[in-house]
Amino acid sequence: MQRDKLRSLVETSEDLPVMPQIWLRVCKITEDHRASAHDVAEVILKDQAMTARVLKAANSAHYAGYHQKITTITNAIVLLGFKEVRNIVLGYAAFNMLSRLKKNPHFDFRNFWIHSLATAVGAMMLAESIEYELPEEAFVGGLLHDVGKLLAAYLLPREYQNFIKSADDDVNLLSLERKVFGATHQEIGEWASKRWSFPEVLVHAIARHHRLGLKEKEKSPHLLIDIVAVADSMAKIIFRTTSEKRRPDVKAVNRQAQLLLGLSRERWALILRNLATKVRGLISEFNLKQEDLEAYTEFLEDSHLEHLRTERFYEQINRELTEKVKELNMLNQFSTALLQTTKREDILNLLMESIYRAINFSRVLLFVPGKHKRRLEARWGFGADVQHLINKAKLDINDKGAIVGSFTEGKIINILNAASNLYADQVSRKELELLQCASFACVPLVVNETTEGVVVVDNHISSEPVPDLRLNSVVTFVNQASLGLQRLPS
Repeated sequence: MQRDKLRSLVETSEDLPVMPQIWLRVCKITEDHRASAHDVAEVILKDQAMTARVLKAANSAHYAGYHQKITTITNAIVLLGFKEVRNIVLGYAAFNMLSRLKKNPHFDFRNFWIHSLATAVGAMMLAESIEYELPEEAFVGGLLHDVGKLLAAYLLPREYQNFIKSADDDVNLLSLERKVFGATHQEIGEWASKRWSFPEVLVHAIARHHRLGLKEKEKSPHLLIDIVAVADSMAKIIFRTTSEKRRPDVKAVNRQAQLLLGLSRERWALILRNLATKVRGLISEFNLKQEDLEAYTEFLEDSHLEHLRTERFYEQINRELTEKVKELNMLNQFSTALLQTTKREDILNLLMESIYRAINFSRVLLFVPGKHKRRLEARWGFGADVQHLINKAKLDINDKGAIVGSFTEGKIINILNAASNLYADQVSRKELELLQCASFACVPLVVNETTEGVVVVDNHISSEPVPDLRLNSVVTFVNQASLGLQRLPS
């Protein structure tokens, strides 16, 4: 089938079910700035299953800081917020709608929903671990990421049968989908999700969860895409799928989680090991049974997670713990030294030295305004190739670029790969010539609401991107220095 004809079929076919009224009503109410939690509660209370799901989310571990047990829908909505409640309603409404699409005998519905549920649970666990603002949004993104596969089987039963016959371990399934259907399941899912008025960020997750066109280290423009991509691979490690017979490489998925989400190896391994248990706790809510789950579960034998159990793995954990202890000790020493330092120059030099000694970067630089405040100059630094930059590297304050942008806008900027189109507009050629490094991060030093400099960190020698966890540590040191500078006499 031609792509345009398939798109028209997805967007206009009366054969596809419509989203349940509860989603349409909740969506409309939550978009009204005059609406109250009581207005939303009136709609949700009419559906017993939805009421239970919202209460369960409000009392989940993610909101454990709210010590009082939530027993009313109105209080749950106030705690969760309209966006999160809308995600909960969308997930369950969409599941109930799509569960009716049982037309193709060649499509394994149990397999499809077990994988979708496992991806949803994995996405929520990842989201909570990295403190993503809307964990239910991640759950829904995982639950619906492969909706295009279900629609292809439903709308094109004959073509789907040919697709199943042609698929084998050596076939690129996305290429085969284009050949057989005229479009990939990502594209089909995108068209349908727009038809059903899904939130834009979910449309992006459904349309791009295979991260086509992005390099391994490149983060997607929407964090939810990367969360779903990692969760999708994790689900395939734990549960078999008939559409993709080859298990993802555990080490590769682990690396992906580190690069895209900043998760440490041990935290990711813990999520992976707990994934099957978490899915078991939810299957009854999705009309699945334990025996269904066991038929698809791949138990984590030692061989499957061998690289996570080796001495090398534990050495890595110990190394990370040692680094963290060193960082905390240096932060304590830095904070103590700040109390005894009375000169601005001494505080800035102490800041640079402490960051370099505490956190594993190849190079640390501090750019501050020059004499006439028309340029930023590299005034302090530690690490590789800093001598030819100190008092020599200068950037015009009117130039574009990440360092100048961090200074003028007072915001943190992390350039993961300056060669990527995603960062083309953020990095200047002058910066790249000075730093000779495509991956670096900038943290503004703000004192009394005035930006007084920019700390630049990079892994110049290895050219590795700056992980979010280490960047957060830099921010902590910079904030301490800011407090120290505030205490100085005017």
